[in-house]
Amino acid sequence: MPTVLIADDSPTLRRIVSTVLERAGFTVVIAEDGVEAVQGVFRTQPDAVILDVQMPRLSGYVAARLLKDDWQTAEIPVVLLTSLDAASDRYWGKQTGADRFLTKDFEAPELVDAINEVIEAADAARGGRPPLRPDPVEVGDDEVMARVSELLDRKLFEASVSSEVTQIAADVHGFEESVAAVLGVLGRIVDYDLAAVCMLDDRLTYLTVARESSQLQYTEFFGAIADAATQVTGEQVNVHDLVPRVADVHGFLGQDDEGRMATFLSMPLRAGGRVVGCLALSSATKNAFGEASLNTLRLVEGPAAVVISNARLAGTVHQA
Repeated sequence: MPTVLIADDSPTLRRIVSTVLERAGFTVVIAEDGVEAVQGVFRTQPDAVILDVQMPRLSGYVAARLLKDDWQTAEIPVVLLTSLDAASDRYWGKQTGADRFLTKDFEAPELVDAINEVIEAADAARGGRPPLRPDPVEVGDDEVMARVSELLDRKLFEASVSSEVTQIAADVHGFEESVAAVLGVLGRIVDYDLAAVCMLDDRLTYLTVARESSQLQYTEFFGAIADAATQVTGEQVNVHDLVPRVADVHGFLGQDDEGRMATFLSMPLRAGGRVVGCLALSSATKNAFGEASLNTLRLVEGPAAVVISNARLAGTVHQA
């Protein structure tokens, strides 16, 4: 028997929704605001969650973001139930990660169908794997609010990075300058020795030297870039196919006599529905790029690909 958690500060609406779902065979768990909703989900691990948007202490939007952000609860489908029905409200609901958006003038069969559909969709998305059932966790009020603060801080960081990369398109003119600016932004938030963007159409590879690096590390880095390009394109790319363009304004390359590449990280750059290049990082330090670095690369990948691709296109048009 599926369990559904309902969070709404209106006793009347809680009673109506509970009655409808219980008559349809669901087990119902009640929460009276957004904080209780988060606590209840971690404690009971329901099959679906219904959140009112406008609730005390924590809105349904924020509660949904918290639940979708944590691996223990991310797979649980969330339905936002609200009296707000403007296009902007539906858009924002989708941005929280919610699986469905229903207005409070729903008919009983509509609500039941929506819950069944999101549960079935969650089952299908797992590909036959049973749902995660972590041990129940008791989360205090202060911890819920601490998670909100951490989430908002991280989202602000992500928005700031994305905005700075996107701004390059307006502030920087020229393809090589745009690539250098993107790698410059990345260098302020990820510690690397060497960074490069390899364009897959002509194998031009723009490399920035951020710290003292050996020629051996440089050579190994280019070999790893060729391997990454091979994986992305499905075609063999050799080191001698790459055309290097090196920016080493401080003369760091060659100052390290013995260093070797200990960590390599790469990610494809996608723009216009296709992969246009590879973004790669190298360090002589073992395990230099952790989960935070990978998340930053994922964050930068989208806007960086668009900026670089558009700068390349603008340069091509100008030459023509």
